[in-house]
Amino acid sequence: MMEKSATLSKQEPYLNLLKKLFFFSIFIPLFFSSCNEQKVRVVKWIEYEPIYMTEEEFNNAAVAESPRDLVEPGKIYIYQDYLFVNEINKGIHIFDNSNPASPTNLGFINIPLNKDLAIRNELLYADSFTDILVFDIANIQNPELLHRKEDVYNIQSSNLHLPHQQNDTTKGIIVDWKEIKRKEVCSDDYYSCGPRLGWNDSSYFSTQGVSTSSDGNGGNSIGKGGSMARFAITGNFLYAVDEGSLTTFDISSTEPVQTDMKNIGARMETIFPYKNYLYLGSLSAMYIYDISTPENPQERSEFSHFRACDPVVVEDDIAYVTLRTGAEGCPRISNRLVVIDVRDPENPREIKSYEMKNPYGLGIDGDILFVSEGDKGIKVFDASVPGDINMIRFVQNIKSFDVIPFNNVLMVTGKDGIIQYDYSNIKNIKLLSVIPAVEESESEF
Repeated sequence: MMEKSATLSKQEPYLNLLKKLFFFSIFIPLFFSSCNEQKVRVVKWIEYEPIYMTEEEFNNAAVAESPRDLVEPGKIYIYQDYLFVNEINKGIHIFDNSNPASPTNLGFINIPLNKDLAIRNELLYADSFTDILVFDIANIQNPELLHRKEDVYNIQSSNLHLPHQQNDTTKGIIVDWKEIKRKEVCSDDYYSCGPRLGWNDSSYFSTQGVSTSSDGNGGNSIGKGGSMARFAITGNFLYAVDEGSLTTFDISSTEPVQTDMKNIGARMETIFPYKNYLYLGSLSAMYIYDISTPENPQERSEFSHFRACDPVVVEDDIAYVTLRTGAEGCPRISNRLVVIDVRDPENPREIKSYEMKNPYGLGIDGDILFVSEGDKGIKVFDASVPGDINMIRFVQNIKSFDVIPFNNVLMVTGKDGIIQYDYSNIKNIKLLSVIPAVEESESEF
């Protein structure tokens, strides 16, 4: 008995451990079950709610109005002494810019789904979703709508790459998107709560005029825009690109007449005219089209590059292309400035490429090249030797989307508004004026 009792005494610690393990084997699942039942999280996100107009409201909305503040500036365009600024999806602001140090707000043209404009001989051409509108701006403070060319483009009404509510076509045309802040307390199905919305990867449609008046324009008075253009005017013709085609219009009369449309079959983004050629930028290539027969452009060559967004400008047979990644559907491949010799339009060749941070629009004035670096600022280069471009200055602490250099005044558009600089002394660029973008009030989640 003593031997058995001693054995049990030795085994007691092990028996107690087994009892504890048995106890916890029952208790632990109950504990975690209880935690799962009580586990909660608060999910916050932003979604976009469509704003609709009926077709009748849409067609009647294009009217001149009194001046209003900038909120979300898009493209810029200069014509004579006037500065035109697109309010994204809303219309066009008109400023008297005869004194760039003190621009005066003259008025606003309400145009739903407008992204851009071009001007020739006091006629303003603007996009409005799939339509082209023509305004008489002879009376600059009272523009008059003359024509609406309907269904010119096959464009999606959404440009969102963010969660958004689905389109209900029975409600009409989507003219804008309203930012909505959402919050959800998740407790039952912990991992499935939060945004359950659509995503759209279609690119937005924008248009912008380019080119100053010259002998090649036959005495026409044509304004100047930036590098993010989808409209180009040369002589009596308007050229427009949408996501996959190039369309040509004869604008010798007040009503545009379509003369040609070519399916290019690529995601087109920008257009720039130079001499007798159009330079088209897409996600994967720069295309060169001959417009010596202006009513019927012909492709001459294709310069392929990494998949990235690519505005282009040309001067003295040198093309400057910026490749940008990671935004608005641009693949994450490269951020570069590419310099291309286009003296032979049928055989463009790369001279050199330069690493950039996140380049957007660009502008060239003689030997001076300006490149927008998004929220990083603007870089100024000496481009007198295309194969050896050197940075003169990096203007930081501004947000830039596109630039127009003209008559020693650099006009910059970005999230913060329109900024103008005097660059007559390129080594001492001076701030002239700021047309600020008014921030919309933001409430807490």
